Amino acid sequence: MAKAKMPPDHTPTAPGGGGAAPAFASTGPAGHRKRMRQRVLAHGAGGLADYELLEMLLFYGVPRRDTKPLAKSLINHFGSFSAVLDSSAEALHGAGAPRGSAALCSHLPDVAACLVRDGSSQRPYLGDWDSLLHYCNTALLAASRPQMRVLYLDSRNALLVDEARAWGHGTPDAETVRLSVGQILQRALEVQASALVTVHLPEPGQDVHAVLKGDAPFVTAIRKAAPLLAVSVHDHLVIGQKGAWCSARQQETDW
Repeated sequence: MAKAKMPPDHTPTAPGGGGAAPAFASTGPAGHRKRMRQRVLAHGAGGLADYELLEMLLFYGVPRRDTKPLAKSLINHFGSFSAVLDSSAEALHGAGAPRGSAALCSHLPDVAACLVRDGSSQRPYLGDWDSLLHYCNTALLAASRPQMRVLYLDSRNALLVDEARAWGHGTPDAETVRLSVGQILQRALEVQASALVTVHLPEPGQDVHAVLKGDAPFVTAIRKAAPLLAVSVHDHLVIGQKGAWCSARQQETDW
């Protein structure tokens, strides 16, 4: 009897071709679902590598085939595990993920935000410089760039929600600023935030002080609008790479 042919592995290439070297030199098959489940049952999921976590998430949409090659390929394609989860279901499906797995992965950031919001004892405190910078340099380390993060805080400066917002290149025009401020403050009301911190993650190589200067219209607009809704703006940070950062609050004498 002829052996049944296995379906081909999905191995998408990096966007645009070329660029940085992929995270994995090989995406060849290895490992089995049963062994993965046994590891989680015995030791928990905390000891799994990023690609192994993604591999298990892909079980939902890939009933029988080994998902390790696809997990590694998706991380190669999008650049990191967090970038995979930040991508839309359409982008994930276009990169080779089955529709069921793509939908599941695309909703995980919302699920995580709900868990953070509901588990008050586990929410990080961001009410001082050390805790805020530590969070930005760890939790946001693998975030794609450029983008804006909005950290919504409760009345005790514990993190309620950390969300990404689209942020283009260069200084935003007046209409972009107006829409962004409106959407950020509407979301603050939805999550019942008392305060917020905006964090700009610029492209690699950009000078953080020049980026902060370009963000001035946005900072001015959100500082003016937020108090009208009883929301405090604690700061606007620009976090570069290799420890580079600057603060709008430190630049403003009347903050």
